[in-house]
Amino acid sequence: MHLPQRITLRMLLPDAGLELPYPRVKDDPSDPRLRERLRTITESHTASLQGALKDLQTEELVSSADLQVRQTPLTPTFKLYLLNGVEVLHGMYEVIKRPMELEAGEVITALDVLGLGATLTHHVEDADPTSPGSVFVDSMRQWFDSVWNLLSTDA
Repeated sequence: MHLPQRITLRMLLPDAGLELPYPRVKDDPSDPRLRERLRTITESHTASLQGALKDLQTEELVSSADLQVRQTPLTPTFKLYLLNGVEVLHGMYEVIKRPMELEAGEVITALDVLGLGATLTHHVEDADPTSPGSVFVDSMRQWFDSVWNLLSTDA
């Protein structure tokens, strides 16, 4: 098995202070509980990812592992993974109405998105710069870099 020499991961997350249209309580958009829940989950997952990358480096499975996280004033409408600048996994978030249980055991009706269940499409850049895969990968790379460089701030 071939292991990578280094891992560099850049994540764009919505600004924690941004009023997102989801997740939210369906009948009370001003209820802050689901925004707080999202913030807690995001912080936990980001810390877990940072720990996993650090472990890979400590165990000398990779020589370098770096995680950079920035916040952007955009509502996420899709999931995007850019791999080595030549492959893209892309999936749109579908807004759904679903029951959600809060920490206190209360079940509320929420407007949320299918994140974990989002269908991802795979696109690959090839030798033809005008092929659909190459055009899509290039446009997603340019979009990500523009948001990273011009709209985002350190988390």
